[in-house]
Amino acid sequence: MAAASRGTKGDDSQSRAVPVRARGEASRKAIMQAAMALWRTKGFADTTVTDICKAAGVSKALFYVYFSRREDVLLGIEVFTMRDAHQAARAVVARPYDLADVIAVVIATLERQSRAYPAELVFEAVLETYRLERRAFDEGVAESQLTFLFLEPFRQAQHDGKLPEGIDVTRAAYIAQSLVSDNIRRWAANEFREPLRPELLAREVADLLFGTWQGSPA
Repeated sequence: MAAASRGTKGDDSQSRAVPVRARGEASRKAIMQAAMALWRTKGFADTTVTDICKAAGVSKALFYVYFSRREDVLLGIEVFTMRDAHQAARAVVARPYDLADVIAVVIATLERQSRAYPAELVFEAVLETYRLERRAFDEGVAESQLTFLFLEPFRQAQHDGKLPEGIDVTRAAYIAQSLVSDNIRRWAANEFREPLRPELLAREVADLLFGTWQGSPA
């Protein structure tokens, strides 16, 4: 009987935790939705945490339960989703391809995602990734943990003989990511007025990194 009582209490505790977690997720989502609505109308720079809290109907105390800064809300929205970019890259390497094809499809995916948001927000998202990168390096994070955009596709390309065996894939992926991020930042700063031209940018990145091999092993 004692064991049964303990089990009942445990079940009750778990059943109470579910709605608490649900309410917490609902509050977090409300904050993110309110922030996005304000950013679309007022812009990122002119929207404060107070504005977001009022629009979401939450207190500042609750805001800081979920987010340390306004920029953390931006990161939570996931302007860039690497999952989609990597899935697109996997589809490319499943058929005959060259390295520029892989780079181009990743850039095209980022371009498509970016156009769903205000240009200012994309610009700020890129800047925030730079800030996070700096903090990560200060904390001793390995470069391989920061090359989330191209490391997986480049490793596959090397496996398929599209890159020389001796090349530092991690370093190449980091440089490619930096080049693409900077182009997206400048594209967003120009309010998306000109197309990003993924194929052209991809060829430029491939030539800068691997022009000696022209996309093939030496």
